[in-house]
Amino acid sequence: MIRFVIALSFLAVQIIFAQPFSFRTDSLTSFNLSTSYFDLLRTKNSTSNTAILLQKTSAQFETSFGDDKLFLAFETEKNKVQIDNSISQIQFRSGQSINRLTADNEFSFAPFFAELFLRGNQIKSVSTFDYGGSFGYRNSSHWFERFRIGYYSFSFPWIFGLKYQDSEIDINNMTKFSKVFYEVGFYPVKNTALAFRYEKYLSSKNKNENPVFAVEDATSGSLAKLTVTNTSLTIPVEINFSHGEGESFFDFIYSQNSFSQNTAFDALYNGVSVKSAQYQWIPSMSIRYDFFKGSLVGNIQSWPFTSVLTSFIANRINYRLTGHVYLFSFEAKKQFTFSHFSIQPELSFYQILHEVTLDNWQPAYLVFGVKDFSHNIVPIRKAIIGKISFSAAYQIKYCTFILQAGQFIPLQIIKKELPASGVSPGVILAKAESGKIDGGRWVTFSIRAEF
Repeated sequence: MIRFVIALSFLAVQIIFAQPFSFRTDSLTSFNLSTSYFDLLRTKNSTSNTAILLQKTSAQFETSFGDDKLFLAFETEKNKVQIDNSISQIQFRSGQSINRLTADNEFSFAPFFAELFLRGNQIKSVSTFDYGGSFGYRNSSHWFERFRIGYYSFSFPWIFGLKYQDSEIDINNMTKFSKVFYEVGFYPVKNTALAFRYEKYLSSKNKNENPVFAVEDATSGSLAKLTVTNTSLTIPVEINFSHGEGESFFDFIYSQNSFSQNTAFDALYNGVSVKSAQYQWIPSMSIRYDFFKGSLVGNIQSWPFTSVLTSFIANRINYRLTGHVYLFSFEAKKQFTFSHFSIQPELSFYQILHEVTLDNWQPAYLVFGVKDFSHNIVPIRKAIIGKISFSAAYQIKYCTFILQAGQFIPLQIIKKELPASGVSPGVILAKAESGKIDGGRWVTFSIRAEF
């Protein structure tokens, strides 16, 4: 379960800092240096403390020779993930540096093109290699504008530290997965463009042969996206429809003994967004609706460092996490230019509606029966969050200095009341105690040179 939580945290980070690469067409050659800091989350209450931070520095080089394009990047990322829970006596630590070197080359033999992607990763003493490519067709003067099909293989090492009571272990595991995708773009009618993209994620059953600690996992998922763009209106409008689903199984093994089997299933995502471009004094705006649903069930052996016989009579914590989240968002931003200086403020609002429950219990003696059943309800029914951010740029000849910063602000939180009756005997109905929550801010500084 810890791994699932950390995966979600890294997913949120990737959304902010690691958008998929796309070649620029407004410059022949460019060089970009940037550094970013993201204070993702810090929580503190009577039973647990959590801190998730990220710092990233990158250097990127882009150039084009006619229709041939080359992209090179070097990135170094430092992250910190810390979770302390006094009740379960679990301490989770991760503080490491990740170095990445990426080369992406696209070469054209009109009207076709091909792309080759290579990337090397290093985390501590572990090195991994990613590769892939795509092939496609592009013709801007034809109603069937483009298509692209590609395959990518990724590998990611998990290197963390886990402390359980008086025992400490290092989690060192390799996760490998592949992505197959295709996309098409065409103009069915004048001034209206359609684009469809489908991605399929697959992972073989990964197992690290570490004699102390190992993880077996298998994950699959898919994502489809349809984009409709209309340029016949005074203000161009873009509409996006997204749908995703997936499942995952992962098993924690200590000294060749399985002590935690976990399954994530019924993972579902649907999204719809409408975007408009900036026009005169009217800012560009975006209205979005997202729906997330999923379930996570599993167990954690309370004595994972002992023999099979001891594990059979020891306590085992079973859990079931289920829920769904509705997210409504509105964003507006407008760019103001004054000679060599420009600034773009952005104001966003997010409304979150959710139902999330966590059930956990222990088997009775010799694993027969149920005891200490607890039904936990997240006490927040609705939350409204604002986001204030800006981007400021100053250009001197070929160089542009860019500063970006933002902050999420909780505006309204409506809690729910737990029912006073209807609880079966032996069931403990509880809710997570609220505490201090901070974070949700970032700052990025970059220097870009174009030739």
